[in-house]
Amino acid sequence: MQDLARWVVALSTLVGFGLTMGLNPALYGATADMLARNLHVAARMSWMVAGLATGATVLFALLQTFDPTNLVLAIRGDVDTALLSRAVDATVGVIFLVMAALVVGWVLRVPTRPVRPVRARAQNAPAISYFPLGLSCAVIGFTTLPIMYMTGRVTAGLTEHIGLRIAAYVVFLIALVGPFLVIAWIWSRFPTLSGRVTELYARITHGDYRWASAALLGVGGLIFIGLAVFAGR
Repeated sequence: MQDLARWVVALSTLVGFGLTMGLNPALYGATADMLARNLHVAARMSWMVAGLATGATVLFALLQTFDPTNLVLAIRGDVDTALLSRAVDATVGVIFLVMAALVVGWVLRVPTRPVRPVRARAQNAPAISYFPLGLSCAVIGFTTLPIMYMTGRVTAGLTEHIGLRIAAYVVFLIALVGPFLVIAWIWSRFPTLSGRVTELYARITHGDYRWASAALLGVGGLIFIGLAVFAGR
């Protein structure tokens, strides 16, 4: 009974790790894009989740030998120091304001943004191009290293049997890639809705948002400069 409870707790933890690691804006952004375009969704999704699973598995194997927590904490310390620097705030603020000015100049010079036809090559990019996206999202990030290390620790603590460890890791992988596959399956079940969203997405992507971009960049620049001048450190 105790072994059963231990397995239930461990597998629940692995599911939580998988779902947490999959919460990546780049992955969900790519998923939304491929669904809205509605072109070769199954192939592209398959390559993306294959890259995600491959990257996670490579990390899983590598992190059996060392604990990355100290490395992550050290990097975060350097990042926190940079984020609290007035010079960094001021520099970012100036960059944002310069970019806003460039966008405004572009709008004044070219009032109507030319709409370029989408190249067939770009529109029909090979599905395999989504593999590096999934791979990079699995190996890059502050949370990926600790999650994969803890995944290895949990599976190792369950049993010494290599087959059962692999089975437990498969549960993690299912939780990692499952949500994306479920989203794609649900999308394919409602072709009318997906067609309407595809049309709306096409209109949105051809809109002219240069004034809005300039305004956001200007506001962001002023906020960063305000932080550099007035924020307490």
